[in-house]
Amino acid sequence: MNWYHLFFSLHGRIPRRQFWIGVIAIIVFQLAVQVPVMSSFAIDPDKAIPPLWFRNLSLFLDVICAWPLFAVLVKRQEDRDQTPHLSWCFIALLLLFSVFETFALTQESGQYTPLGWATGLPLLGVIAIVIFELGCRAGTPGPNRFGPEPK
Repeated sequence: MNWYHLFFSLHGRIPRRQFWIGVIAIIVFQLAVQVPVMSSFAIDPDKAIPPLWFRNLSLFLDVICAWPLFAVLVKRQEDRDQTPHLSWCFIALLLLFSVFETFALTQESGQYTPLGWATGLPLLGVIAIVIFELGCRAGTPGPNRFGPEPK
């Protein structure tokens, strides 16, 4: 598997297996950075809003992971013979929610604010669509307008 192609190229088709490997690798990367920091500084998001420096770290990780995640999603959509509209929508909602989280606009006293609900629910809906459409459904058999069938 070509990791550079998986995370940085927007062209070509990838099968479901590579899609899941890419998505899980990005999630593991983010958790590998955030969990030790949370443990070291006793940050518990369930009890209080994390400090600003940690929210900034989280936003930074989301921003640097946005392109690799977008690249994985786009290639999987190309395997399904789709344009990247779903990928754009997902990344935009994810970054928007992350920005609102950074400025502590999505939660207040452990409860979601109207802005949190207004951005969080559509994001959850798009996540469900991405999982079903790109993670569960088979790609287009044979060649399509984006290239030959991946092996």
